[in-house]
Amino acid sequence: MKRRTNTAQAEAAAELIQPSATLTAKLARLSRKHLLTAVGTGLALWVVVGVELLALGLFVDWWLDLPWNARLLVLVGHGVVAAYILGRFVVRPLLRPPSEDALALMVERAYPQLQGRLIAAVQLTRPGALGPGASAAMVTALVRQTEAMAEGMDFGRPVQTDKLRSLGLAAAIVLVLAGIVLGLGGPEVRVLFRRAFLSAEPVPRKTRVWVWDGHKHVGRGDSVRLQAMALGLVPATGKLQVAWASGRSQTFTLEPTRTNRAVFACTLENVQESFEYAVWLNDGRSDTFTVRVLPRPTVVSLQCEQQFPPYTRLPPVRRLPGDLALLAGSLLQLTVTASKDIHQAALQLVGPQHSAEHPTAAEAASLTDRPDTNTPQRIPLRVHPTNRRELVGQLRIPARGLSGFSVWMLDTEGMESRDSAVYRIEVLPDRPPTVRITYPEREEELYTRQARVLIGFEAADDFAVAKVRLCYKADSAGPSAVQSIELDLGHEQPAQLRRRYEWNLGDFNPLWPEGTRLEYWIEVEDNNDVTGPGLGASEHQFARLVSPAEKLADLLNRAGDYLGSVSDLAADQQKANQALGAIIREKARAP
Repeated sequence: MKRRTNTAQAEAAAELIQPSATLTAKLARLSRKHLLTAVGTGLALWVVVGVELLALGLFVDWWLDLPWNARLLVLVGHGVVAAYILGRFVVRPLLRPPSEDALALMVERAYPQLQGRLIAAVQLTRPGALGPGASAAMVTALVRQTEAMAEGMDFGRPVQTDKLRSLGLAAAIVLVLAGIVLGLGGPEVRVLFRRAFLSAEPVPRKTRVWVWDGHKHVGRGDSVRLQAMALGLVPATGKLQVAWASGRSQTFTLEPTRTNRAVFACTLENVQESFEYAVWLNDGRSDTFTVRVLPRPTVVSLQCEQQFPPYTRLPPVRRLPGDLALLAGSLLQLTVTASKDIHQAALQLVGPQHSAEHPTAAEAASLTDRPDTNTPQRIPLRVHPTNRRELVGQLRIPARGLSGFSVWMLDTEGMESRDSAVYRIEVLPDRPPTVRITYPEREEELYTRQARVLIGFEAADDFAVAKVRLCYKADSAGPSAVQSIELDLGHEQPAQLRRRYEWNLGDFNPLWPEGTRLEYWIEVEDNNDVTGPGLGASEHQFARLVSPAEKLADLLNRAGDYLGSVSDLAADQQKANQALGAIIREKARAP
């Protein structure tokens, strides 16, 4: 019962004590001043730091020509710093303003004569602050006394605005200067400003450096020519900075070319390792480019197999690359092993009818895309689908115009072969067949109009005789009146042939008139159906058509000549016997 009475008394006392409206208003004004000062100071600091960092980034970008990735990191760093300043000095005061107790303590520290009255007046006037038995009258008196003492006090005094004024002035100066620089600095400053926000525009320079073929790949041991053009102010000389893969660095002087003073060039001889380089012309610097030094593809091994033309009936033969004496019409099968993985390859033919230059990459690509299409100068090689170092192809050996070939290759890294070995080819022609008439022996014979002319002949070829024909023409006919008779070989094609043929002049209808002089010879063809056929002809002989009386007289004359020859032979034999007898007798008389 007693406890209930004390509680009721305390509640009644609290209702009698009201917070001081004067003190509350003064503390509210202090809170607003404190918040505005903190936020203003934070914003001024954000402006000063942000603009200074931006200006520093623009200068570094102008000086070093930062790549896009570096500018991204710088922009992210600026954003992190700006976000920290805003969060720490602007957002935090807005979200966590000081309490009335903290504000009262600030005033107490500024006005020590209050001696705790302000904090007590704030805390004791809150609901439930007075305990049982506390005197409300004393609290009321304390509040009235505090109000009276605070009447002439400036509660905004604890808030120091010196930092706000200095940072605000600095921010104003920075903003004005930034505006002046952006407005009057020309397009160069605006370009740098846009680059700070990741624009792809180049850094503005008095001299712009243009390298049109920056990245390269060259063969080990080759010479590489590095060139750049000055756009804008053209200097007298330039500078080339090279950083080798081994770690060493070199600087070379770039001289203008004779044909164009704005183009600067330098040639590095016998390059053995990859490197990076950049070109300086006046205040302009190029991007950093890379030159990759790669070994060129070479032929490790070459296997050759000669497939003879079918008409020769010879089996395939393995050939050494240094012993390519090949029969015309043969097919040379090639298997090439390269030192690197190959993308494209072709045979470069060498000879009077072929170019000595290697195919370009585009020409080789067109050949590879159409593997069945050959050119007079180049023949594509097929790259093995699983082993890209193995190349296969074939070369048909022509009868003339080919003296060798080389292997052109383009590897998977875009490096092509150079100064390839030339494999010499000696083309062996298929010699034509030979034929001679063995009978009659005399170049010209006399025959009657219905005589049978016996013709004997011998023919030979390297591989086979396919056709034989008797060709003839009359002396009264023109050159186009040559006629022929195919001789039957009985489905044989021998390499050597010895035959006789009976030519019946009585088969002609009408018969040739007397006095006609027939010219005849034997022609033979071989079985070369690739580069031939080869054609051979015998010597020409003659058959003169006469009357039977003339033929008889010719036979009698020949018989007489024969008998005369026999008599002469007998007389010679008798003289020889007499000489031999005399020699014997002389030797018998000798002692």
